[in-house]
Amino acid sequence: MNKWMNNNNFNKILALALGIILWAMVHADTAPVSQTTSRMDTKTIENVKIEVTGFDEDKYVMEPLDVDSVRMEVRGKKSDLNYRFSDSYKVSVDLSKVKPGNNRLSLSYSLPNGVTLESLTPDEVNVHVELRNTKAFPITLLTKGTPAQGYQLGTPVIQPTGEAEVTLAASELSKVAKVQGTVELDGDSETFKEKRMKLFAYDSNGNEIKDAVIKPAYVSVEIPITLPFKNVPLEIGYTGQLPDSLVLSQVKADQTSVTVYGQKEALATLTAYEATVNLSQIKSAGTEQLKVDLVPPTGIDKIEPGKVNVTVTTSENAERTLEGVPIKLEGAAAGLKAIITDPADQTLSLTVSGAPDLLSQLSVDKISIVADVSNLTAGTHDVTLQVSLPKFIALKQPAGQQLKATVQLQDSSTPEVSTEPSQNSSTGASENTPEPSAEPVIGEGKDPVDQPTHSGDTVGTPTPTPTEQHSENSGSTNGNAGTGSNGEATGTGGT
Repeated sequence: MNKWMNNNNFNKILALALGIILWAMVHADTAPVSQTTSRMDTKTIENVKIEVTGFDEDKYVMEPLDVDSVRMEVRGKKSDLNYRFSDSYKVSVDLSKVKPGNNRLSLSYSLPNGVTLESLTPDEVNVHVELRNTKAFPITLLTKGTPAQGYQLGTPVIQPTGEAEVTLAASELSKVAKVQGTVELDGDSETFKEKRMKLFAYDSNGNEIKDAVIKPAYVSVEIPITLPFKNVPLEIGYTGQLPDSLVLSQVKADQTSVTVYGQKEALATLTAYEATVNLSQIKSAGTEQLKVDLVPPTGIDKIEPGKVNVTVTTSENAERTLEGVPIKLEGAAAGLKAIITDPADQTLSLTVSGAPDLLSQLSVDKISIVADVSNLTAGTHDVTLQVSLPKFIALKQPAGQQLKATVQLQDSSTPEVSTEPSQNSSTGASENTPEPSAEPVIGEGKDPVDQPTHSGDTVGTPTPTPTEQHSENSGSTNGNAGTGSNGEATGTGGT
């Protein structure tokens, strides 16, 4: 080795080789780009989404872009192209200066470091913008499907109530016909509740209008699902008895009607509902409030409300006699003329009983006595009289005694009976006899039954039993409800 190192020619060759290596190294780092293009690659990125920036949504409505993505071709070192995430490549369109109508705008892009853009397809988009308009529409509801068999839908309750505002471009807003939510039913038998029902805008053909901004976007809805129902008057009936010395003065429920639920066949025959008050709960005169349970009759599922409060006022029994109560004739067949011959003045005196305050207000024109001659032929007949009295007023009458009048029926061509008092009284009866009430009558030839007897020769009148009563609100009640102590006969109450 020392021999070679001491050789001058060898040293010169070694120095030349080292110089060539150094020159190559320096010139390799400073070579022009054009000389290193063989080390760069290209890459195509598909479906790069276009981002929208600067758009004033409070002022404008924008139709969808004619394209929503682009294709990018980029160049760079393989290391940069292969190890950059695709979301590092971004494309956007700036709408901060957009105007109503069509706008052709260039796209902007963002690339990773070391990567350059070769091409962008497309490099611009068309943007159609319109001024934003708002209009209010009533919120409607569409139900699909059916409830359980025999059940029906009630009135939907929507919260919040009122209207929904629809915001769209003016050209689209004019197409909106309604704002509607949809409820799907599938044999439901209980109230349907939906807390978040989405609202949609529809045109007149029932097609949904896309991109409509609806406020509120959601509502809650409740749809009652019940058996068929109807509202009927609430009437008052009675069971049990008052103490002998007491009579009813006033009965009033806190409800005048109730809602009954059931099958249609049962509802069709129901015209009223009777709440039954047990009078045996009352021990002394005065006013008491009784709570009465409303029990559904056969074929009825339920009653609302389920209970009512009934205020019952009772008083000590009293009596009063009214003179000159006129008798009215009814029911004479065609071609016959009816004349009352006995009593000659065609009036009666009646003794009645009841609460003192009711008796003090009683007048002759509130009492009806009717002689019904229907189905009678010409001749003289003893006709049982029918008496109608106001509610809670009873007629005092000896047991077994019937109120009767003698009536003569004659052909219209036959001269009238020339009994002057009868003619005068007949005229008076025609002028003063009140119209008959719708109340039940007394004196039809039947003795009172099922009533306890008291001392004396007459039949005492108990408080009403359920089989003997007419309901309060229907405008009638049995006279027993207004009767009291010993020695009274049965009368018939009327309104």
